[in-house]
Amino acid sequence: MVRTITTTTLINDILIALQASGVVSDENLNTAKMILEMHLCPYQITQEDETALSTDLDMTDSYLQQFLLDMHLRGCTELSIRSYRYELRTFLDFVNKNVKDIKYADIMAYLVHGRLNRKWRDGTYNGKLIQIRSFFSYLYAEDLLSDNPGKKLKEAKVERTIGPTINSYQREEVKCACKNERELALCEMLYSTGARISELLAMNRSDVDMVNMKAIVYGKGRKEREVYFTAPAKLHLERYLASRADNNEALFVSANKPYNRLSNAGARHILKRIQARDENIANIKLTPHTFRRSVGTDMINRGAPLELVAEKLGHVQLDTTKKCYAAISKETVHQAHNRFVQ
Repeated sequence: MVRTITTTTLINDILIALQASGVVSDENLNTAKMILEMHLCPYQITQEDETALSTDLDMTDSYLQQFLLDMHLRGCTELSIRSYRYELRTFLDFVNKNVKDIKYADIMAYLVHGRLNRKWRDGTYNGKLIQIRSFFSYLYAEDLLSDNPGKKLKEAKVERTIGPTINSYQREEVKCACKNERELALCEMLYSTGARISELLAMNRSDVDMVNMKAIVYGKGRKEREVYFTAPAKLHLERYLASRADNNEALFVSANKPYNRLSNAGARHILKRIQARDENIANIKLTPHTFRRSVGTDMINRGAPLELVAEKLGHVQLDTTKKCYAAISKETVHQAHNRFVQ
């Protein structure tokens, strides 16, 4: 039996094979895609199929790989791609249908199951819904599906709450509980740069300019930005780097051989160990994001324009900065009133 396949499907299959084999580097995949499109788009492509009817073919795995490839070509981070791969695979395994046969009711059954049986909160529910909706929107836009079963999916309304922060006194308590330069450097860099933990741990020594106390990080969507750190951060970072005997280019590495790049879980474990040493900080929420949220909130409360805070934190939308990080104190509002309202 002969069936017609879309040029997009063929090109994506070729790109997936090239990526898996390593023949074409990740940086050159977009170029390879443009070359294939230029040469193959004028043609109608058919494929001989010796199995069942072409309309019954299960393209689930192929479509998932094409979607993940598209994420890669759009510059999404490996962390995002891994997250989408895991969540979509979990969803598809739960539904257990050919992707062409999945309906709106199947998607809702999965989401309701998560709400009732797995106790998903609104944020978790919305995250999974967005991933599923993005997947089906891509398939529909690429004409791989005749209908989009995710088009009616609506996110749950999430009540915005200000996350926990730590004040300057608590930060000093945390620093006093540190036992080595690596711990001090990690805490100082987390607060002073305002970087996401994934951004900080992806940094290499060569990304840091000690003289000018600044560094390059790569944020969401692989967007490059410059971050700045304080003199205390510089001091402890220099001492930490001077104490290392390894040749790893990573800015932060594990404490023991083979001195691999410090992982997200490893950094969180360090903070837990620090917190366990002092009962005075036992009840605060000490996570990498607490430092990031704290510096953003401190900047707002000290009068920094919202645009500068958003730039420091790597936010595209000012609304994100205001709602998620700027716990503006009543005193700050009062000061602004006295300054601007006559």
